[in-house]
Amino acid sequence: MVFIYFLIIILTRPINIEYKKQNNGKMDKEIRRILIIFCVLISIFSCKKDTVKDKVELLNKGNEFYEEKDFEKAEEYYKKSLEANSQYYKANLNTGHSLYQQAFSLMQKEIIDSAKAKCSNAELYYNNSVTLAKNKNEKAESLYHLGNSQLLGQKLEESIESYKKSLRLVPENMDAKHNLSLAQYLLNKEEKEEEKEEKEEEKEEKEEEKEEAEEVKEEEKTKKINKRRDQDEEETRKRLHMNRKEEKSLEKDW
Repeated sequence: MVFIYFLIIILTRPINIEYKKQNNGKMDKEIRRILIIFCVLISIFSCKKDTVKDKVELLNKGNEFYEEKDFEKAEEYYKKSLEANSQYYKANLNTGHSLYQQAFSLMQKEIIDSAKAKCSNAELYYNNSVTLAKNKNEKAESLYHLGNSQLLGQKLEESIESYKKSLRLVPENMDAKHNLSLAQYLLNKEEKEEEKEEKEEEKEEKEEEKEEAEEVKEEEKTKKINKRRDQDEEETRKRLHMNRKEEKSLEKDW
């Protein structure tokens, strides 16, 4: 960059007087203008080259930390690479990798909610890499890793769809085939467990209803017994009362 600015100063300095006199000063201004534009273009091109260099260096630095299994530090440098160029396919993909590895570690420690949050973040970057992929192989790779992140985050239906899309592009990917089978197996198992739980709940509800019905029946039976007993007691009282009347009457008559 210093060289470019130095070049601009040299090229835009006043041209010798004899040349200006011969061309009446018109050519001098025109040449100076062209040279300035040329130097500005060179400066812009140089800045772009620096940006490309920066994003690659930052990505490689992130890769070093990734190899050392320092996934948080790797994420930091991959995101710095994305700051230099947000449309950088490899930086988006690798950011997803670093987040996935952090999620995997959290899952092993059974910190489920935090792991799922990391998986969701990883999905964002994998989706970006799917969009930015320049060929079917890159897109298939991004979709495969997207499926892995969704599978780890227990989004089984979404992961199945991602694996299928990846395999449509690269059918020979055995890892994608294996993980697709695993996701389908887990989904089928989950559905069976849900169905079993639903049946058990229905059974429990029926048993509760039966118990309630029996309780109601028992209450009604008890009420009937009590009512019958009350009636019997009332009848007994009436009879006793009548007997006493008769006894009194007999004594009086006697």
